Amino acid sequence: MSTERAFFPVMEEFGFFSHIYEKLPPDFTAIFEIARVLEDETSQLSQKLEVMFKLPEPVASKRMDKAEDYHRYTPAGDRFAADLITSYHDVARVYPNQWLYPEEIFLQRLALRELWMPVSKHGVILPVDDTEQGFTFDSRKQKVYVLFDTSRSMSAHHRIHLAKAILYIFLKRNKTDLGHISFRTFDDHVGDLHTAVDQVSYEALMRYVLRITHLGEATVLQKALFQALDDIQEKEHLSGAEVLIITDGAVSIDEDAIRSKMDENIEIHTVKIGHAQVFASEAQIADMVARGQVKDRALIELQAQKAEIEHQLRVIEGAARRNSLEQMLNGVRRQIAQHKVPFGHELENISSVYINIDDFNESERFRADHETIDDLEALAKALEEEGKEFLTPELTKKLAVLHDHIQFLQKYETDESLRERLKNIDDHLRGLLSQFLGTPTESDSNATEAGTQRAQLPMSEEDTRDMKFLLEADLSLGKSWGVLLKWIWERAKDFRQRFRKG
Repeated sequence: MSTERAFFPVMEEFGFFSHIYEKLPPDFTAIFEIARVLEDETSQLSQKLEVMFKLPEPVASKRMDKAEDYHRYTPAGDRFAADLITSYHDVARVYPNQWLYPEEIFLQRLALRELWMPVSKHGVILPVDDTEQGFTFDSRKQKVYVLFDTSRSMSAHHRIHLAKAILYIFLKRNKTDLGHISFRTFDDHVGDLHTAVDQVSYEALMRYVLRITHLGEATVLQKALFQALDDIQEKEHLSGAEVLIITDGAVSIDEDAIRSKMDENIEIHTVKIGHAQVFASEAQIADMVARGQVKDRALIELQAQKAEIEHQLRVIEGAARRNSLEQMLNGVRRQIAQHKVPFGHELENISSVYINIDDFNESERFRADHETIDDLEALAKALEEEGKEFLTPELTKKLAVLHDHIQFLQKYETDESLRERLKNIDDHLRGLLSQFLGTPTESDSNATEAGTQRAQLPMSEEDTRDMKFLLEADLSLGKSWGVLLKWIWERAKDFRQRFRKG
């Protein structure tokens, strides 16, 4: 499992030092902590998800090995090239000028098969082998259509961060094998289609997924599935794609309708986070009984009694009899309510791979230990040394991202001595930011909001915008931090004003 020393390379892979176009999601560094667990092949969570991380290859596909001959794509053609004869029978096909040789030389070359003749050659197409770039494309490769749940319930227990970490590891492990990735979110509506077919689009998709902040109020899984199956059917390049669903919901879907849209080549794989369950309502139970989907004899009889009493209420006229029937109906309904009929397991039924993982304990998962804090102290020290030698805007972003990560770990640290060490690291980082940017610290008794010093580090408009997004959540951390953010925001306004004047 990677340590905290891998923090900056992973954050760079996430794109959190560039392409910061809007406010980052809360606790975004939690994805790093969860991904560390998923990358540890000995962890229970990683072992449970292993079957999903490396989905099986398409049926009848054959992967190309490095040792294979690339000369395998040879379309028919009528090109000719000179070649030596291979048999005495080829003598009739030799080039005519060779018949002018003296008989002794001609027979000698015939015996040694050194006569030349025209030979038909096929054109050769060599496949592009760009595996060193981390991504290859092959028409026979697997195609995956990802449906990603962004409903409000995903905010509980950091499920959205777990889902993002799962998708990150999945794409990271498969990016050299996947030929085509399609991606949609779903909550109260189905999101736009995003695709990845090469290294650039893969990185763009990864940045998009990790920056998702909007969470909707519903879970329209069935609509999302219909959309995915329609896309696979209508878009020729998606033919045979597998569907990967990451969700936390137990949602009822029309299993028969979904199966009617699936052909024999489509497989659905599901990762369900948490153990949310839903139970059938009274109307749903009635429908299930009518369809013959309920095997509980007592429940079937109660449903029949309910239907009979409701029929009598529609035709009865006497007030006393009506009152008695209503009391009987309420009693039957209470008995039906006691029968908890599980509902929403259709997704499990149609999934070839279905993995249900537990919500994790945040205090256990995110609390730091001595080794973690040692690594964080080493990272802060390395940034300080780097800043003394060569100061760049990227260095200030690293300081801000590391600050955010330490703030996140502090929320779940239960050991007071470790919390104090984290606080000391964070104070040191804030001091470095103030020093590098030339802003006042709380220890500066003459510092005022209007009296900020000139920045020691030249920063572009994009740099100041990025720093604003990275630090925006920390206005409550103290006066100096608020001054720093206000200063950054004022610099961004100055840039905009100068741009308009220019």
